[in-house]
Amino acid sequence: MTEGEETKMSLAENIKILREKTGAGLMACKKALEENNNDMEQAIVALRKKGLADMAKRADRATKEGRVSVKTDGKRFAMAYLGCETDFVAKTPDFIALADAIADYVLQHPEIADYTADEHIKEMIVEKAPKFGENTTFKGAYNWVAAEGNVIASYVHSDNKKASLLELSAVGCTNTEKLHEIARGLAMHTVGMQTMWVDAKDIPQADIDRELDIYRTQAKNEGKPEEMIAKMLPGKIKKFAKETCLLEQPTIKDNKKTVADYLAEESKALGCEIKVVRFVRF
Repeated sequence: MTEGEETKMSLAENIKILREKTGAGLMACKKALEENNNDMEQAIVALRKKGLADMAKRADRATKEGRVSVKTDGKRFAMAYLGCETDFVAKTPDFIALADAIADYVLQHPEIADYTADEHIKEMIVEKAPKFGENTTFKGAYNWVAAEGNVIASYVHSDNKKASLLELSAVGCTNTEKLHEIARGLAMHTVGMQTMWVDAKDIPQADIDRELDIYRTQAKNEGKPEEMIAKMLPGKIKKFAKETCLLEQPTIKDNKKTVADYLAEESKALGCEIKVVRFVRF
């Protein structure tokens, strides 16, 4: 092994140790060690001066507040969620700027498969987080582009903590302004109604099995016989789908009309079939 390889190994080992001691990010630890000739104590001092060493103490604190930022270039849409501990920090200009910067970065990098594992985003947070004095976490991000002929709309709730992206298809429809209006209204609906899936067929079997187990246990505890329980279960799952699936939920404006009914009406008016392709929400 050469002297250079020994130094490299030593630096790599020290980076690991420094991260464990301080909770600072990978690149911040590497930089601190390089700038201080691989001296552990001096690197810790350097990180403490920047406020990065204190982040480990905050890492286990819950981040129930935060901000969702949505960015678009007219074609692509990016949605990112940055979490913090208090509403006060979430409303500060620096926190808002960081959330927006992360969303901009996501928009410019559609090739990244997992934004939560991206080192650049981690370093963006490590650089700014000490200023907030709170545990700051990246909750996730999406980067979407509409298929040919489709439209995407976004909705961000007034509290900036809840948001949605939704894509519609409508082959042959030329009234894109109306489609965007419909898509935005449905995106708002998914946030307000806490929608989980587009259609009942999209519900994972694991979720159906969990609900069935809950209903079955509840019924047994109430003393209902097995034969009665078996007859009740399909209705319970149908109710679960109606509560959680977009097309089966009642519209916000008219609870006697489902979203599927509403789309059928709009499709007839526009002379094309409107379908919800997908949605995501925070």
